[in-house]
Amino acid sequence: MHLPLKEYQERTLETLSEYYQKCLHFNNANTAFYDLTKRAYVPIESLSGMPYVCLRLPTGGGKTLVACHAVSVTASELLKTDTPLVLWLTPSNAIRDQTLNALKNPLHPYRDAFESARRKVEVFTVGGALSLPLHILNTKTTIIVSTMQAFRVEDTDGRKVYEQSGALMGHFTHLSDEALSEVEKDESEKPIYSLANLLCVKRPLVIVDEAHNARTALSFDTLARFNPSAIIEFTATPDTTQNPSNVLYTVSAAELQAEDMIKMPILLETMPDWKQLLTAAIAQRNTLEGEAKKERQETGEYIRPVMLIQAQPRHKDKKTLTVEVVEKCLLEEHSIPKEQIARATGADKELDDVDINDSECQIRYVITVQALREGWDCPFAYVLCSVAEMRSSTAVEQILGRVMRLPKAQRKKQAALNNAYAFVASRNFYAAASALADGLVQNGFQKQAAAELIRPIDEEQTTLPHFEGLITSAPDPAPAEQGETFKVPKLMVQQNQTFLDFEASRFLETVWQLSECDAELTEEEFPSEFDTGERGEIGISEEGRVEMQHLGVLHQQMSLLAPDKNWDAARLADWLDRTILHLDILRRESLPFLQRLVKYLIEERDMPIALLIRNKYALKDAAEAKIDSHRQNVHLGAYHSLLLPECETPVIVSPDHCFSFDPLRYPYNTRYEGLYQFQKHYYPHVGDLKDTGEEFQCAHFIDKLPQVKYWVRNIERQPALSFWLQTSTDKFYPDFVCLLTDGRYLVVESKGMHLWSNDDSKEKREIGDLWEARSNGKCLFVMPQGTEFEVIRAKLS
Repeated sequence: MHLPLKEYQERTLETLSEYYQKCLHFNNANTAFYDLTKRAYVPIESLSGMPYVCLRLPTGGGKTLVACHAVSVTASELLKTDTPLVLWLTPSNAIRDQTLNALKNPLHPYRDAFESARRKVEVFTVGGALSLPLHILNTKTTIIVSTMQAFRVEDTDGRKVYEQSGALMGHFTHLSDEALSEVEKDESEKPIYSLANLLCVKRPLVIVDEAHNARTALSFDTLARFNPSAIIEFTATPDTTQNPSNVLYTVSAAELQAEDMIKMPILLETMPDWKQLLTAAIAQRNTLEGEAKKERQETGEYIRPVMLIQAQPRHKDKKTLTVEVVEKCLLEEHSIPKEQIARATGADKELDDVDINDSECQIRYVITVQALREGWDCPFAYVLCSVAEMRSSTAVEQILGRVMRLPKAQRKKQAALNNAYAFVASRNFYAAASALADGLVQNGFQKQAAAELIRPIDEEQTTLPHFEGLITSAPDPAPAEQGETFKVPKLMVQQNQTFLDFEASRFLETVWQLSECDAELTEEEFPSEFDTGERGEIGISEEGRVEMQHLGVLHQQMSLLAPDKNWDAARLADWLDRTILHLDILRRESLPFLQRLVKYLIEERDMPIALLIRNKYALKDAAEAKIDSHRQNVHLGAYHSLLLPECETPVIVSPDHCFSFDPLRYPYNTRYEGLYQFQKHYYPHVGDLKDTGEEFQCAHFIDKLPQVKYWVRNIERQPALSFWLQTSTDKFYPDFVCLLTDGRYLVVESKGMHLWSNDDSKEKREIGDLWEARSNGKCLFVMPQGTEFEVIRAKLS
């Protein structure tokens, strides 16, 4: 089953790809990290020089799906290989088994993530990898799924990883002494045919699921023995203290909510009496079931709201609200049928082997104590009821994550089904709300956002948690909170009496023939000479050891293992055709082009076939760029034709066809936290804006203009939730979109002086000016140079 990536997942992977490109550019993982994030890279001594980064996705963010796609990104962008070996480490046996089953299932979205990237995959346990066939490793993406504990020497299975395995001999016999230089050897100096040594030779990519559980000195030393090519951590809560993770990208709660991934906000009610609380929670669940029936009538989607009840553990010295006590209350005082109740504790495993999402399942109440089974996922869980007083986040963080996932990641027509509900036995609403907010933080949400994602069910309970040191928003409700609409006229294409969005498909469908295009790569496009030596820098470590930087030898080691030594020109052209993504070009067009490209390099530029094969990934990048250049030229011509006034399908701007900002969804990644309090922003918070720099100064200037009624900091890469104008290459998201007091619209793109005159800025001005020109005076566009903001005031007058 194909599961398209959400926008924030795409951005996460694009950031990873950009990091790898910078790694290769600087030949240094530390410098690349700082250049991208402007934060210091924290190296691990035993893994020095290796790309080791963390991608932070909150609970419900789909981090395992992103991890699957990250394998392909790493293989193509960093490792330059078609057949990576992946060591996938999970935090527990339960998650290991769940991941294994999903990756092996050809119908699962995780498996599809590899198949859609045209990668053949084989998945193994550690036990299965002890007899891993050579042909599998040489022809497929090979994934070994395990826990970190399984590689500990003191573990029985762990010892097998380091012991001789005759079934693995074939992996070593054809390797050179150089390729075997770092493996462990026996007393006769012969390499040990072990899985550990095989990993060391193949330089695996390591995926670490829930990395905060694996950042110990012992874990680092264990990983170092396998000589990884890169390590990517995926977690909601990265380590920030003892061994801080290098967080490359963080996904925000606003992004998840905008993509309908989570139920938000969490509506909270507190009562001191646990029986009254349970009665209120049951009533809420019953109300939700009524809403779910309406949802099914309108959309066909089946939802059965489930309540998770957190009981108290048994205590020998005092009476507690145990699972048995709570279950008895449900059965006897509320007449809940027994088949609607399930116990999920260490002793009671009534959820095992139960598909709670099945429409035939009757379970509506799940009673637990501290935690549900790891990996248990139920988007039907809507109501959390804690009959014990909640005094800390640790008591709720694990179970809280279970009520946050929105079924099918789709917003429901019944508004009540878009929220989660928490009922907590407490006399102090503030304390309960603070514990819930802390629990959200432990599920990967930022502190400020966590506090604001909790709302009282009873409006009289208005004291919400506040985190010391954070700047609070302005008290007056923003226009979006007051129900104000914000509609902006769009560029449309008119075809007779039909109006269509002016977007890329209008000109991408232009017919063209790649086979007739120029296939000659110049010296500038593909240089004749390559650095074939060791690219690493040799230096002295703090301990006085001579050491070589990781990236300097990685590709050289990978090339020693590549099974492409006997390729000819035809095989290379075929590989290029299969490796370069060109969904818009048929193979009968692309293959002849690539054959001519390879032939030209060999015959006209006298480049040996062996050199081309050895540098086939550089050739692939150059060929891909050449194809893209031809594609862009065709698209640019078609694009400009559409913009001509005499075009048969003219581009128009009309108030009858508008983009609307969604008052409930504003998908920023980071929140503005500066001292200046913006007064006219449409949403209660300003997203993706730093508190210094030209963009901030521009926003401040706009906020102070008397002609501006309200404005939005427009968020990039959000086609459904942000205003955009189509260019010949992509969508242009102007920085600021304003509604003026006289009913006109103002769009402002802040551009630094050094960027104002480049081709990209010129094209953005052209489309912005066209939007203004065809609006009959209703729309205004301006691109100030640097801090010359007075041009904005001049435009208004």
